[in-house]
Amino acid sequence: MAAATVVAGTRRVSTIGAKRLVTLKVNIANNGDTYTDNALKLLQGVSIDSSASGSAVGATTSGGTITFSSGGAINNLLLTLIGL
Repeated sequence: MAAATVVAGTRRVSTIGAKRLVTLKVNIANNGDTYTDNALKLLQGVSIDSSASGSAVGATTSGGTITFSSGGAINNLLLTLIGL
């Protein structure tokens, strides 16, 4: 397992009521790569848009960490994260 790489200049954080919303693009190299955002301690919602790559991507969460399931490397994977 390795950490997913954030695409430079794509991470945005905002607040909606008591929730934080983080949007960003990441590059994942392998199945099992992870991403942890320091703005979120608990992920309550994750949206993954892989339409640009044409590849299917799944994910599991634990606390503030996402573990990706993919067939291999995917670039510019768009994430929308909601949590505390």
